Amino acid sequence: MKRRVRDLSLTVLCAACYAGLVYVLAPISFMMVQVRVADALTGLVPILGIPAVYGIALGVFIGNLYSPLGPIDLLSTLPSLLGLWMIYKLRRVSVLLGLLSYSLAVSLWVAFMLYYVTEAPYLIAFIYVFIGVTIASVGLGYLVYHYASKIDLFKALTS
Repeated sequence: MKRRVRDLSLTVLCAACYAGLVYVLAPISFMMVQVRVADALTGLVPILGIPAVYGIALGVFIGNLYSPLGPIDLLSTLPSLLGLWMIYKLRRVSVLLGLLSYSLAVSLWVAFMLYYVTEAPYLIAFIYVFIGVTIASVGLGYLVYHYASKIDLFKALTS
């Protein structure tokens, strides 16, 4: 029972942090030229595990409720969940590879969505989005992972 409550709490905490960052930084969190700083939280997945996977995915859904692209952006939860799952599965092989796979999964989808909704050229949209997501998830996310590992964040949050 205690573990379930802890995992649920971590899930809700990750969701709230992600959605909050998207709302506060909305001008740079959407469209083709974006750096969704909230994606830096992906660096917590190798440390917090499944609660972070579900929490960040829920945060993506909540954060996209007011997307300028409309309801279609709510579907972004699915490729995000796939990318988060890849981070989780690759955490023992290479955290950087996991974060990069997240960037790729999310960028492929967002570029398609931009092409579909705004008729932006797919390849150009992909390049711009991939750069932004990579800055946030690989660049900032790896820093989050590195420093959270040093302070043993999981132990601090669960004790």
